[in-house]
Amino acid sequence: MARLDLTSLADAGMEKAALSKGDLPRFLTHAALTGAFIFIGTLLSCLSAAWFYTDHLPVAKLLGAFTFSAALLLVVLLGGELFTGLNLVMGVSLYEGKVTPMQVLRVWLWAYIGNFLGILVLSLLLAGSGASRDMLSAYLALTVPGRLTSPWYGLLFKAVLCNFLVCLGVFANFRVKSDVGKVVVIISVISTFVISGLEPSIADMIFFTLYALYHGPAQLLSMGWAMLWITLGNVLGGAVLLGLPLWFVSTRKGD
Repeated sequence: MARLDLTSLADAGMEKAALSKGDLPRFLTHAALTGAFIFIGTLLSCLSAAWFYTDHLPVAKLLGAFTFSAALLLVVLLGGELFTGLNLVMGVSLYEGKVTPMQVLRVWLWAYIGNFLGILVLSLLLAGSGASRDMLSAYLALTVPGRLTSPWYGLLFKAVLCNFLVCLGVFANFRVKSDVGKVVVIISVISTFVISGLEPSIADMIFFTLYALYHGPAQLLSMGWAMLWITLGNVLGGAVLLGLPLWFVSTRKGD
């Protein structure tokens, strides 16, 4: 059986480590644009689901799951620095000895900050514009509080599983040649995690930011606590649950 060649994945991690150190403004700007891509897909999903959420919940979940795929499709097809995808890329690059642990942490930190900056700008613009305010406010009031009252281990486990699936979609970008094939894989894995109610940290940034803008900052501490466990779970799901076994079965020198 042919073994996996992760050279391109490991080299990508090395390039991102170099860019984040040598040209941080460029890396940070690219990460902010990536946050904007995720915002667009998440907004589309929220609006699609909100139409049917109270009266036709199964339809709302299916429609929201399908349309949420647009978020990762924009990142994969247009390029980007997505924190959750970089959990896999930098993890494999670390296992291959192409980067150091400090380089991995630097890339993750700046990607996380950059993703949030892009999300914050578009969230402020959307809230300030008043567009779809009533619909989004009502939808978030139904969906966000449950995340804030979940036990930490529930958030952690859901985040681990979530990024295992998300990073499968990212991995498809390195393994699948045709754009059609990438679209099929991404829609499959993203729809699965949304329907299952799993936790993506970058999309949750959007949910929590818009919720705070529409309903006030009273839950900020709860949001921060939830984001801590969701973020940690995403790292484990991408870098460990998926990245480590992929690296273990991959081709080595001398194989």
